Amino acid sequence: METVSCPISGSTAFSSYLQVPDRFYSSGKAQWQLVRSRASGLIMLNPRPDGSEIADHYRNQPYDPYIHTANSSTLRDQAYLAARSALLGYRAAIVMKYPAKTPAKLSLLEIGCSTGDLLNYLHDKKGIPKENLAGVEPDVETRKIARKRFNLNIYSSIYKVNNSPAKFDRIVLWHTLEHIHTLNETIAYAVKKLEHEGLLVIALPNPSSFDAKHYRENWIAWDAPRHLYHFVPETLEKLLDTHKLKIIKQQPYLPDTLYNTINSEKLRCNMQCRQFHALKMSKAVLTAITAASIGTLWPILGSSLVYFVQKTNPA
Repeated sequence: METVSCPISGSTAFSSYLQVPDRFYSSGKAQWQLVRSRASGLIMLNPRPDGSEIADHYRNQPYDPYIHTANSSTLRDQAYLAARSALLGYRAAIVMKYPAKTPAKLSLLEIGCSTGDLLNYLHDKKGIPKENLAGVEPDVETRKIARKRFNLNIYSSIYKVNNSPAKFDRIVLWHTLEHIHTLNETIAYAVKKLEHEGLLVIALPNPSSFDAKHYRENWIAWDAPRHLYHFVPETLEKLLDTHKLKIIKQQPYLPDTLYNTINSEKLRCNMQCRQFHALKMSKAVLTAITAASIGTLWPILGSSLVYFVQKTNPA
């Protein structure tokens, strides 16, 4: 375990924010402390598992990005995979917004690419040449699947992405940034790999959302101890500013709303030793409709937000 300073301000002054459970332990005994930096306002997990300990909190649990590797046949896992596959086109369309080049000339790096499905979709359906695509995936088994299925250039670390292309027009961190221990180092290296007029596309859960406020400690997207940081637009802007980056656009990612509300309702039932039945599912869907409506009317309150980020002085 380690105790760390705020990655934005460097301060070690924190206020207690919330105690949250590990969603994989229904007993509620595994509790984690979220704190808020008094200097920057960033919400973060502190103390937290260090880099050598964190892998156990992924591989020893049925963590969503890794259910591909377990050949799971449960209805829940199959439904998740089907939904994930169906949304690839929507995600790809978001990633491809504001193109500075034609797809044939575009280069793209995805940090946290899992099994490479998005990268393959961008090649197969959007026309980005495979040699212009690269991914980073730290998990060995998942990385092997991406390479075997799609013959993609997948690396274990961003620091090993040093071949052609030398720089990328687009770097994607889709629900990745909140997991990274070496946060500032990773962003700094990503800036080096980004073309002058390139874009970072960052998707993050939003702790200011309606569903986060509604479910409080049982909001699934706290996901302690796997999620280390919890950004709202203001704190992400502060972090990016230290790297001479700016947010040029942001939008809600509405599909996450249903996932977050259903699983938050289920987690709350587990913590209260209650059954998650059809009535609770209906309640979760109604909450999702409310949360999605709020996110549509006030995008800053969306369950998850996608940020488009550029260098402050791209020229």
